[in-house]
Amino acid sequence: MDDHLHLEDPGAILTASEFMKALERMGIGLIITNPNLPDNPVIYVNQGFTRMTGFEAEEILMRNCRCLQGPDTNEEALKIVKQAQLEQRAETVTLKNYRKDGSYFWNQLTISPVFGESGELLYFIGLQFDMTQEVEEREKSSLRMRELAFFDPLTGLLNMSRFKLELERELQEGHHCAIIRINIDRFRYLNESYGDKAGDSLLLEAAERMKRLIGDDGILCRSFADDFIVLLKSQDCSRYTIHNQALMLAEGLHKPYFIRNEEVRLSFSSGISMYPEHGEEGPMLLNYADLALKKSKQAGVGEPQWFQYSLLDEIHKRIEIEKKLPKALEHQEFELYFQPKGSIRSTPSLAGLEVLLRWNDPDQGMVPPMEFIPIAEENGFIIRLGEWVLRESCRVAKQWQDEGYPKVTISVNVSAVQFRHPQFIDVVENALRDSGLEPCYLELEVTETMLNDPVVIKEKLERLRSLGIKISIDDFGTGYSSIHYLKTLPVDILKIDKSFVQETPLSAQDSTLLVSIIQLGKSFGLTVLAEGVESKSQLEFLAGSGCDLIQGYYYSRPLNRAAMEQMFKDSMDKGLIAET
Repeated sequence: MDDHLHLEDPGAILTASEFMKALERMGIGLIITNPNLPDNPVIYVNQGFTRMTGFEAEEILMRNCRCLQGPDTNEEALKIVKQAQLEQRAETVTLKNYRKDGSYFWNQLTISPVFGESGELLYFIGLQFDMTQEVEEREKSSLRMRELAFFDPLTGLLNMSRFKLELERELQEGHHCAIIRINIDRFRYLNESYGDKAGDSLLLEAAERMKRLIGDDGILCRSFADDFIVLLKSQDCSRYTIHNQALMLAEGLHKPYFIRNEEVRLSFSSGISMYPEHGEEGPMLLNYADLALKKSKQAGVGEPQWFQYSLLDEIHKRIEIEKKLPKALEHQEFELYFQPKGSIRSTPSLAGLEVLLRWNDPDQGMVPPMEFIPIAEENGFIIRLGEWVLRESCRVAKQWQDEGYPKVTISVNVSAVQFRHPQFIDVVENALRDSGLEPCYLELEVTETMLNDPVVIKEKLERLRSLGIKISIDDFGTGYSSIHYLKTLPVDILKIDKSFVQETPLSAQDSTLLVSIIQLGKSFGLTVLAEGVESKSQLEFLAGSGCDLIQGYYYSRPLNRAAMEQMFKDSMDKGLIAET
């Protein structure tokens, strides 16, 4: 074998070389063109080229290799190759080439010039690598990245970024449209009760229902978690039509869902804004629909709420309250009121007190708790405010005991934000220590919805119970809590929400339900208290049903400190103080 390379006969020499055999085994295509002949024709191809392109050697020789190009071959890449040939230098590009049968493949082409001994250009050698799999996987990855950038990964709906682009497009075209923001009420508690997987399946089912109901009349977005946005583009964009479509969505979403063969019904709140009636800019319309959604949640009736400009006044009022809260605490504008608890007898006797918070604003007078407590919880001020309430409650209770008033339990409401704070136990211990109040005279009220996080809550409840503090569940019956949690968590008192009492005993259904809840609490060895008792007939029904304690206007309205001290005196004179 002649080891000397004669470039005048490249085919014969390369075919005989070990290098050529290696290229064949690697599946690499090799092509040689002669730039010294017209149109730079192909003068040699190997078997790898033939397998890659489907063209036999005799079909390609003495032709320009543009026969591999097609409608989607990148023109910019071709210009790069031509420029490299003109400059007689090496270059690598990736081209979409076409086989003889018309199918395509991604060709990573590396060309390199071959020069003679005197420096003259003899040939161009091209190596071809089939990169189809790598390129398509990269394109799939890129497509997936685009999907993640524009679509919600769980439901496949548009995400907020993409939705805003679609909204702007509609507004620029001047189409009348409406925005409906939809939120699942108390979804977090349901998600915690059944688990994330079940929660995701509910969100997916809700999304599918909305897609079916909206059809081609709108664009649907999952903005975050349990919050959805609908852009309705109906030709008839009247308030009547939009409201009916919102009601249709609410009805479809309210139909039962099934988790582990258990029927679950969800409630939804929704808020609506319209273009151009309420504004001409996308961010403004989204904010207005959000304000209406919050109003819907506050109303709690499941009816879609329309944006009204009066809601802006409420926002300004909220901002003003947020500014005032820290100063109100500093200037001692907050005051404790007390709601007496009565043990059930023909004449109820005083069995304890629930602390209620009032804010006496120098400008507005008494601000209702429902106006400032939710704001304090949302902005975190409830941590400071709740600590003040706890410390002041313990201080007043101990002072009353020192002054000779009855030693009754005083109960303090604890928000979820407070309870989850890492220093909460320390705050309680400090309040007891600084006041000197014995722990057995302090009761902490937690809401039923907090029970849906049993891992977090159980340890803290057990620590509080170990101190001698009583624990009660407030507003029982209004959440999603499992009876299992009620059975396993360290709880002393079950407070039945007033909604179960107000129609008793006139409503047979409500009366039966109320008795069932009382029996449930008693079966777990709990003290049962009914809230919202306003009549003698309700008291008598509860007494006959085994209830232990009552609260409500029939026994006493909330009292300020002076009025509470007078009730102490009257109850002591009449012997109406229950043993604790």
